[in-house]
Amino acid sequence: MAKEEYFDKLREMIASCKWTFAKTMPFAPHEYIARDKCPLNEDEFVFFVNMQRQFGVKERWGKYNNSYLYIDDYKYWTMEASIEETKIINRAKVNVLRDVRRMYQEILAIRKDVEERLPHQVNTIQDLYPDEPKVSSILAGFFKQRINGNYQVFNSFINYCFGSSFSHQIDKPVIEAEIEVKDSKRVDILVYEKGKYAIVFENKIWDAVEQPNQLANYIEGMHEPQYGFTDEQIFIVYLPSTEGHKPSDTSWDKTYQKAFADRYRAVSFREGIIEWLESNEIKNIDDECFAHSRCLFVDYLKKVFNLTVTDNMENKKIDEYIHKELELNDNDYSESISKITGVINEISDCSKQLERIRKDYFLKVVDGYCQELREHYSQYPVLNTYKNAQYIGTGIVVPYKGINDAIYVLIGFEGVNLIYGATYNPKYPNLVKEMRESQEISRFYTVNGGQFKKGVDWLFYKGTTIEEGYERLGKLIKAIKKE
Repeated sequence: MAKEEYFDKLREMIASCKWTFAKTMPFAPHEYIARDKCPLNEDEFVFFVNMQRQFGVKERWGKYNNSYLYIDDYKYWTMEASIEETKIINRAKVNVLRDVRRMYQEILAIRKDVEERLPHQVNTIQDLYPDEPKVSSILAGFFKQRINGNYQVFNSFINYCFGSSFSHQIDKPVIEAEIEVKDSKRVDILVYEKGKYAIVFENKIWDAVEQPNQLANYIEGMHEPQYGFTDEQIFIVYLPSTEGHKPSDTSWDKTYQKAFADRYRAVSFREGIIEWLESNEIKNIDDECFAHSRCLFVDYLKKVFNLTVTDNMENKKIDEYIHKELELNDNDYSESISKITGVINEISDCSKQLERIRKDYFLKVVDGYCQELREHYSQYPVLNTYKNAQYIGTGIVVPYKGINDAIYVLIGFEGVNLIYGATYNPKYPNLVKEMRESQEISRFYTVNGGQFKKGVDWLFYKGTTIEEGYERLGKLIKAIKKE
């Protein structure tokens, strides 16, 4: 009998069996049949095991080195005991990535079908694609709302965050968004009254990468003479996208975390901000302009986090599809949870591998830029490709005010975004403020159509594409050379 004939016979056996999900091992999703409980008779079971060992490929998994028999979308294995002692045949999906992509395409099709059945909804906030600073400005705008001289909205939010732990009377607060504090570090929202309190808001709606000592620098900034607050007067509100996200030790070490334990709150946009904005206290504020803005912002946040009526309809359809696809059993919660956990683990593993491969491509792109810089700008020191937790980049070093290595002109990936611009050499912190306020530096903001942004660690920066990145960097370098 030829190999393919053997495999056809195995396919018939496979189809005749009900494979049981191994719910005690969701970290390694697989199914199995038991020798004395499956439809296969003794001869068929022995035949299956013999084929697995004859045509299987040796592969290592942990401490095991098993033979894996590949048939269609699955691989089959046993634990290599003697045939007489073998009681279990296992199987696992082979092309998890393909299955994940197929599932995602099905979910997209369900969403499209539901959305096409409903009238189009307009939300001006959503249509403007607000970035993190714009979202901060919206929140700061709400906080500034006054009714009969009373900061009712801000009072409500502080009470929502801190309750009786915040004992200060809010009289005439200064409310600012995107405000620079110590060493040009930029606070998303700062609310304070001199001599009374300072509340620092850190907005992470898009889960931006944390900068080293980010919260620590904000706290130290509040100690500066310009503000003059003590630790006991400083409050921190951390605004992540969803619950569970919190600042790491990179942002502030355990000394700060302990010191501010009673004056720190994390309020997520998905679970916290929406709940607060939909509370009766806020909904009943008698101000037509605020009510309209509140509704738009709530609707926008619900769209971001898939919580709208449309999303609820989509989720119902998606739930039905996933129940069928994964064969979830509502009579066995343990098995269903294990199956879902297994798929999540598979997706997570795929994601990690894709992230690793993508990072390799990021490095190749930046290495290419580095080589071109060496060819075209040999008169300047060129930075070797470097990488850290936040950035993979390269660039050249240019002088400023007689200091040869004062400014770095860089290009690279911050997260998944390719950006370019100029930053300062941290060896010269006293130059930073001068450079930020310099007319000479500000002239470069108009290069390549302008729209450069200021950043915590950037004098100015701007997004670009891989195709246009090097050309745009070259134009910026030429503009700086002219000076």
